[in-house]
Amino acid sequence: MGLQVVEPWAGLAVGDRVRFVRMPSGVDAPGYTFPLCTRRLYEKLIARGRSVRVYEIDKHGYPWIACKFRRWNGRWHYHSLMIYDDSWVQVRRRAEGPP
Repeated sequence: MGLQVVEPWAGLAVGDRVRFVRMPSGVDAPGYTFPLCTRRLYEKLIARGRSVRVYEIDKHGYPWIACKFRRWNGRWHYHSLMIYDDSWVQVRRRAEGPP
């Protein structure tokens, strides 16, 4: 029997929160295509520093997040992103303080 590798994102569930803290490993490797629009989305998520919620686990088991950014004209620009890399950390819920 072979050793089965479990990816960190495989443990995420709908409702979990994650924060993007770096670009995915290997995106600048020779021959790797990383679309400019996706790179910009990662840059915005990292710069914003806020967590986002997993809203869906697709039929292949990949978690998805959704986010929105306000444009210069006041309208919203919506994005969704599948998590399958090492660019994020899971955000734990804060312990509640005294009432």
